[in-house]
Amino acid sequence: MDYWHLKNKDFFQSFKKEIEENYPTLIVYVQENIVHIKGTIRIKDDKDVCLGIFQIDVIVPHNFPEEIPELKETGNRIPVSADRHIEGDGSACLYFRDEAYLYWDEKSTITDYMKKFVENFLLWQIEYEATGGKNKAKAYLHGSDGAFQFYKKILQTDDTLVVYKFIEYMTMKKVKSHWKCFCGSGKEIRNCHFDLFNNYKKKIRLKDARKTFGEINKILQKISEQKRLKNLM
Repeated sequence: MDYWHLKNKDFFQSFKKEIEENYPTLIVYVQENIVHIKGTIRIKDDKDVCLGIFQIDVIVPHNFPEEIPELKETGNRIPVSADRHIEGDGSACLYFRDEAYLYWDEKSTITDYMKKFVENFLLWQIEYEATGGKNKAKAYLHGSDGAFQFYKKILQTDDTLVVYKFIEYMTMKKVKSHWKCFCGSGKEIRNCHFDLFNNYKKKIRLKDARKTFGEINKILQKISEQKRLKNLM
């Protein structure tokens, strides 16, 4: 396996320098060929006032920056809870999977990750504590519910069928321009929402769209089976 920090040592040195300059209370170290960023992070407001302190461990994937790092909250400040987007091992759900690569590409830096994902997530946690969870709507729900929230937002529709068809098209390596548009207008997609579709097709990874579509199908099949059983009773 090629490890990014061994393959490009100059890049690794600049990576460490970024952390040292921007986050002096965090340290970079390598354990079993995986790069970690660990320590204390202070979340500040625009006036440089500290709003909260967290203990974190950022696990950087072997093929960084192609893949996005993972965050764990290690200080037990944030409860393990779906509402707080923290898994049992402390892993944080920083973003909805399909959305992440709208804001990330191979030119992104570790500072981009810390600013866009980590700091925003921890600021949301601080707001959650301060408001008693009244800011929950700022984050997507888990699983298929979150998927529908995200896709309804970018498509500006409440129609579940439109979302389903859009994601189905996203799972295909190629969508032909004469196919009917996912929006249900009856028009060929080239004469309807082709530009919008292509914009997201370029950014949302095929494997993520396929995983989301599979999860949605499982939920829909379960609902369909429940309705079938109910009708038999």
